[in-house]
Amino acid sequence: MEISLAGTRTGEFLLSEAGGERSRESIRLPAGQGMLSAGTLLKADNTVAASGTDAVKVLYGPIDTGTDSAALAVKGAAIARDAEVFGEKLGWASGVTADQKLLAALSLAESGIITRWTQQPIASNAADHLVFVSAPLTGTAGVALAPIVAHVKDVFGALVTGSTVSATLAKATGTGNLAGGGAKAAVGGVITWDAATLSAAGDYTLKVTAADLDEATTDTITIAAAGG
Repeated sequence: MEISLAGTRTGEFLLSEAGGERSRESIRLPAGQGMLSAGTLLKADNTVAASGTDAVKVLYGPIDTGTDSAALAVKGAAIARDAEVFGEKLGWASGVTADQKLLAALSLAESGIITRWTQQPIASNAADHLVFVSAPLTGTAGVALAPIVAHVKDVFGALVTGSTVSATLAKATGTGNLAGGGAKAAVGGVITWDAATLSAAGDYTLKVTAADLDEATTDTITIAAAGG
């Protein structure tokens, strides 16, 4: 990925850091990553965190790592802990979304690097994945299970209250058949199946899926034989 050096200057993204050299560390950047500007977000292995969502440090000054990935690693310096950085001055790759910038800030915070913004990016609240919030652990063959509830979540794990996505409950594992599952539309981001049954005794897992969303799977549900 090529990033112009005409942007952020050495350390320009830095608002504050710990005394001495505590916030900085010497690093070796793998070769072949091209020209990297000050403020480039880095992963733990010192490769570029393209979307920023797995960033743990920030490159202090511009570095040319060349184009040959087989060459020797290049020395540099990074802000790795106990610092505050200016979000708008970080080296964001083209196309990085507001959600990804906010996730990057969360990732950097785990290293003690706090991101400050002049104008904080606004989370999209777009549906990203499904989560079971209620699912039974036991049941009886042919008898309706306790209500099974799934939530539509955004990338930060918040309920997407405006979602009406259609999600499908199906059997993931187990020998019998599932009835009363199938597709249902979310209401306020919540989908409930209150008449699901499993036909035979045994251990099962269920899954919920929806187009373009990451699916979820229940813990094991143990079904006893009817009349047992």
